[in-house]
Amino acid sequence: MKIETLPVRNGHFHFVPVPSVKTLSLAFVVPAGSASESPNEAGVAHLIEHVAFKGTEKFDEFTLKFSLEVVGGGLNAFTTKDFTVYLAKVPYSHHERAIEVLSEIVFRPLFDERSIELEKSVIVEEIKTYDEDYESRVQDLFAETYLEEPYSRPVIGYKETVEKLTRHRVLNFHSTHYGNVEIVAVGKITKNVLEKLTQILERHNKEVDPLDVSPRFKPEGISCEAKNDLTQIHMIGGTFLDFGVTSERYPAFMVLSTLLGSGMSSVLFTRIREQLGLVYDVELVNQLWNDRGIFGVYACASPDKLERYVEELRKIMKEDISKDQFDYGKQRLIGKLQMITESVSGIFGYVIESIISRGRPVPLDEMLKRVDAVTLRQVRSLWREISERAWHWSCVVPVGSEDQVVKVLGS
Repeated sequence: MKIETLPVRNGHFHFVPVPSVKTLSLAFVVPAGSASESPNEAGVAHLIEHVAFKGTEKFDEFTLKFSLEVVGGGLNAFTTKDFTVYLAKVPYSHHERAIEVLSEIVFRPLFDERSIELEKSVIVEEIKTYDEDYESRVQDLFAETYLEEPYSRPVIGYKETVEKLTRHRVLNFHSTHYGNVEIVAVGKITKNVLEKLTQILERHNKEVDPLDVSPRFKPEGISCEAKNDLTQIHMIGGTFLDFGVTSERYPAFMVLSTLLGSGMSSVLFTRIREQLGLVYDVELVNQLWNDRGIFGVYACASPDKLERYVEELRKIMKEDISKDQFDYGKQRLIGKLQMITESVSGIFGYVIESIISRGRPVPLDEMLKRVDAVTLRQVRSLWREISERAWHWSCVVPVGSEDQVVKVLGS
């Protein structure tokens, strides 16, 4: 798997030829997400992602979607705190249509008043479902409590800010931030594909000022939110990291995270769920940026098992990583990286994730070599460091259990 990169006007075009397939997967990666917003326009980046599909200067809403779906393809998009990504996949024979449709959505959306108001109401309903999804809610609560603006805000925004968003704000955000776009293409890459996509960026991709902000942590007390209709406790315990994805320590962190939380054979799942039955779910919810990050453990447990869960988690944190655990994490990670090349979707996702997390597509061979060089000593040292750091807790709990939960987590 070879990732090739062409510098073009105010951006890059990254592509991976897969000669054996007859499809083309495309992504337009916009370096703007919720962290680019001001506090009183929280949610505008996500709103733009919605409204961009409602019609462009050339295509109405129906034509945008139908033109790709009728040939078996499709469109999608997602927004993060730092990026908005627009996706398309089609049979190669219809690649010109996909390129045109995706470029219209990203660079020439209409943003008519009616569509904006309609999607605002849709997003307000989406926010309500987020509040009822307690795993998502506790992750937002953790960010709100321990991250400074703008990373403390949820990507989707707040009901109050979304309802007040105007067409003027939408147009201004799009005009200000939709530039420096990176394009990813995976599949059947021909001269025509290269020429068409290069032309798109040369024609539309303007220079915008890069976002000059990075996550900042704030040490606070335990944050706890009570819900009437809840019977279990949803919680995240975590600590802050002084390194990120560009660090030499990142490969060791990947191995550590894999052995602790990836698969049913991982340490946390085996000990806490399978052997002791203390939780319904336990998983890592790490977040890493360029030069810093968060190590976090999410769990969902009954109130009567909370104290035992916390005791067991702290016990694991005091233990050394064994050779068998290390071998599991390293071998599993290498295997999962190798299996990326089995499918176009795997390759496509890897390249996009590399750009989003590292700012550039990292060759898979390079990543495999870095992981293969990780030693047990490095992983043990990193685990001791993480375990000894101050831990912070956020939880969503049943009404009436707040004091007891805070007492257990703070003990």
